[in-house]
Amino acid sequence: MLDKRKIRLMTRLALYEQNEGREDMKISAYYKKDYVSMKMIATFIWTTIGYVCAMLLVLAWGMTGWMEKLTLALIFMLAAVVILGYLALLIITFIITSRISNRKHRDARMRMKRYNHGLLQLMKMYEKENK
Repeated sequence: MLDKRKIRLMTRLALYEQNEGREDMKISAYYKKDYVSMKMIATFIWTTIGYVCAMLLVLAWGMTGWMEKLTLALIFMLAAVVILGYLALLIITFIITSRISNRKHRDARMRMKRYNHGLLQLMKMYEKENK
């Protein structure tokens, strides 16, 4: 005889595995600190690449107008602005990445706990059935 509770539980577990379960299993395989660190490194790399590309575009766009007015003091001032802008951008992106990654890892762990609890319930149902 079919048990409706067991079928519902199996369906819910299967849907979770097919949808968000794959990603949650990958995320929860890491410790929170390792996961956040990995995301921070990726953020550092992509932010640096994007900032360098943006600065190259700005430099190429204003090259002719700036070359005539360029002095040593202006070079130092522009370098300071570029470096401070880069550091500010990195700090902002690190804060955002840290918060998002922590929340994402916490939520994935909570969903995995619910999934594991469902598996335990299913196992207990099978044990009762086999007795």
